[in-house]
Amino acid sequence: MAESFERRRVQRVKLLEPLAGKIAGERVFILDASRTGLRIAHQENLGAPGERYPIEFEWDGRYCALEAALTYTRVYRVGDPSYARTVYHSGFTITSIAPRSEAVLRAMIGWHVERALDEQKANARGIPPLSTLSFQTGQGKEFVRHIYSGGVWRESRTTEREQPANGFTISLAESIEEAQMLRSAWESGDPAARAVIRKMAELSISRADGVPTRRYTP
Repeated sequence: MAESFERRRVQRVKLLEPLAGKIAGERVFILDASRTGLRIAHQENLGAPGERYPIEFEWDGRYCALEAALTYTRVYRVGDPSYARTVYHSGFTITSIAPRSEAVLRAMIGWHVERALDEQKANARGIPPLSTLSFQTGQGKEFVRHIYSGGVWRESRTTEREQPANGFTISLAESIEEAQMLRSAWESGDPAARAVIRKMAELSISRADGVPTRRYTP
């Protein structure tokens, strides 16, 4: 397992629905995921922080197996002896994962980031979520750089394709409505969603035919 996997950090995403999995054969549910760790709900007390466990799950029909170290465990809900068991939430740091399983984890995170960005854009447009977000103008020579600083947007025309850290650069041919919608998505988005906006803006102005947003790779 490449050490670079442990060094690369991305925003943790909350899964739309808890994902069934297993820890050492015991059924659990994955709640949050990043490329370096997981947050998991379970009913059995696992043990002391630092202990390592095999974790496995399937997402979109693809199998993922990894080893992770327990970092913390907290009681989420105290069970009533008459009908309910105590539920714990635990955080894990991934210590080992094969390339094929890493690809599944990356795809799962990317899918959830895209859905979050879709909903932000849909809310800004007043349209149903999951509609395809796209930049279709393609390659050009004039661009507009939008920078968000101190709660205020500033824009400037440029011939440089560089994507700023606090905003995005898009084609001058993009509509005002599209720019406003992206600004709204940026303001409400977390770091992962903002990274998607920058990435897709970068791709859209670097290809002659534009690019659909369903190409995000975390």
